[in-house]
Amino acid sequence: MKAKLLLSVFVLMFSCSLSLLLYTSGAFDSDTAASVQQLNNSKTEVLTDHKLRAVGQTVIPITTVIALVLIWLPRKRTANAVIPLILLSMMGCRRPFEPVKYEMIEPNEAGFMISNKNVSDQASTSPEDYTKSMVNSQQVQIPQMWKQSGYETFGPNGEWIDAAVLIKVDMSSITREWTADPNSGTSTKNEAIWVMTSDQVEFSTGWTCTAKIASKADAAKFLSNYKNGTLANVMDQEIRAKIQSEFGLAVTDLPMDTLRKSATPVIKTVTKTVTDFFTERGITITNIGITGGFVYKDPKIIAKMVEVFTAEQEKSISIAKTVAQEETNKQIQLEAQAKADAILVQKEAEAKGIQAVADAKAYEISKAQENKELYLELKKIELQQTGLERWDGKYPLYLMGGSGQGGFNMLMNVPSPLQPTATK
Repeated sequence: MKAKLLLSVFVLMFSCSLSLLLYTSGAFDSDTAASVQQLNNSKTEVLTDHKLRAVGQTVIPITTVIALVLIWLPRKRTANAVIPLILLSMMGCRRPFEPVKYEMIEPNEAGFMISNKNVSDQASTSPEDYTKSMVNSQQVQIPQMWKQSGYETFGPNGEWIDAAVLIKVDMSSITREWTADPNSGTSTKNEAIWVMTSDQVEFSTGWTCTAKIASKADAAKFLSNYKNGTLANVMDQEIRAKIQSEFGLAVTDLPMDTLRKSATPVIKTVTKTVTDFFTERGITITNIGITGGFVYKDPKIIAKMVEVFTAEQEKSISIAKTVAQEETNKQIQLEAQAKADAILVQKEAEAKGIQAVADAKAYEISKAQENKELYLELKKIELQQTGLERWDGKYPLYLMGGSGQGGFNMLMNVPSPLQPTATK
């Protein structure tokens, strides 16, 4: 009796020691490694772990029970009790069927399978680690692990849980518009960017920004920097805050008048700084800039600016009118000068013509003085030629001439009366 008791104690201690050795050696801590190896398409270690699991969960308890039965049962009943005890020991020792769980990755998403061990140690996860965990298929099976709640001497004591976590990053473009007007911005709240110039003028501007995650490599960068965030949340929090700080620093040393006249270089500097900053974090900003004009906090500034603007407009109108009148006067002067020049040219031409005629007459008279008879004959011939040029080939019907002594005679060639027509 004492020998059986000691032998039973030895069997139980040996069984507990063997089970404890298997647990402490890490055989049952291999679920995480099995999950990672499953992602890498390696199943050798996974199968080995399942074999060790089967040994620890089934063989050791069954062997222990059989050994105890063989020790305490009489030899006559040992053979009849072995088979029922084996069957009884095997009942309830099997774990529930390992569930098969699938998840889908949409075309606009990038998937990363992270083991539970790495999930709990996210601070040490770098973009390179996420790149290694990247999933290239659209349907992914989530590996399972058995979470044991206690001893499993007479049956399973635990549940199946996910051995890894599938993290999906949405790569779609997102647009945000932060304005003061509730009817124009993305949100109904006043989300405009407020800043102050060097002359203590507070004003705000609306900003619009469009961003996306351009590639899976950028998705790994994004996940490394924003483990629990989405692109929408990052835009509303960090990107907006970055614009606020950069724009505030850019205008803090500038007077308002200078900023109003040359705001473009300042805005270009801010947009470039913000774009470069988030590119390193996996976010590609495709569009960024101000929307609307400057909105001043003090209403008096707006009224004063309206007065200045009105005065400048009136000044511009007055200058424009003066310039227009000067141009009109110049045009009138040019037209008058042109008319005067034309008249002068005409009169000069007429004077030259008269002078030419007078010179010709003077020359003719000087020549006539040299030979009067010849001049008179030439004049007669000239007059006859003129008369012939003007004659129409008909003789005159009325002729007036002088009498024999050179007096004046008038001979009228009156048409003869018509003769009466004889009648038959």
